[in-house]
Amino acid sequence: MKREPNARGEGDALRHQLVSAASEMLLRPQAIALPSLRAVARACNVSPAAVYLHFDSQLALIQAVVDAQIASLGAATSAAVEGSATPVAAFAEAYAVWGLEHPGAYQLLFESAERTGIPNHQPGDEGEAIIQAAVELIEPHRPGEAARHTALTLWMALHGIVSLRLHKPDLDWGVDLKDQVAEVTTALLGPRV
Repeated sequence: MKREPNARGEGDALRHQLVSAASEMLLRPQAIALPSLRAVARACNVSPAAVYLHFDSQLALIQAVVDAQIASLGAATSAAVEGSATPVAAFAEAYAVWGLEHPGAYQLLFESAERTGIPNHQPGDEGEAIIQAAVELIEPHRPGEAARHTALTLWMALHGIVSLRLHKPDLDWGVDLKDQVAEVTTALLGPRV
């Protein structure tokens, strides 16, 4: 389709059209470029058929990657809580530290997983197990359904901290990560949790 040129002196109209077209392209959710099974096979220097001995599809392989990363996050939070006098704070800090130390994994799990075709947290999966661990730590302070609500609120706050620190690394946060996470846990549950 041929575009009619703007009349002389209407350059702002073209500028607006360009911004509008670029906005339409940039603001559309983008698919994640998943590695093909052939690409993974090449990286391992094996034939594509060898991949199929372990994974029946690309989705199954990607699910295995997601599961491994969720297990890594779960292990980090569990280790931090063990023997801690402030288990909720230890859990929260370990979550944030893991996210910042594993930016690609964090982004895969919490900022793009829905675009990979991998189902979100399902009952009994590792992701739900991490949420349930937070619920169990919070339950002595907020019994019943309030524990789950507070755990999800904590997760949302931690996600904001991690995501913004990942995407705005040059911003002067004015407070270190540990103190920022402590502010969140204290605001939600009070000190010494």
